[in-house]
Amino acid sequence: MTHSDPYRLIPGGRQDDAPERAGGAGVVRALLWVVLVVSVVGNTVASAVGGGTGVHLAAGGITVLCAALLVVGRVRRSR
Repeated sequence: MTHSDPYRLIPGGRQDDAPERAGGAGVVRALLWVVLVVSVVGNTVASAVGGGTGVHLAAGGITVLCAALLVVGRVRRSR
């Protein structure tokens, strides 16, 4: 007997609670989060001690790059 769920949002036979693919994607994501947090903390410390504009621009650029890569990875995983 086939069972169809009218509230199921995922088409096909894929399970909602299927584990993520094994590989380096989780490691890359974890490293991006670590770099993001370090760059935000670095920018905050630079603000507190009166760091130069170059320090703020570098930390801000790294923060934006990490955030963009995390968003792109999330969008790719959701498709």
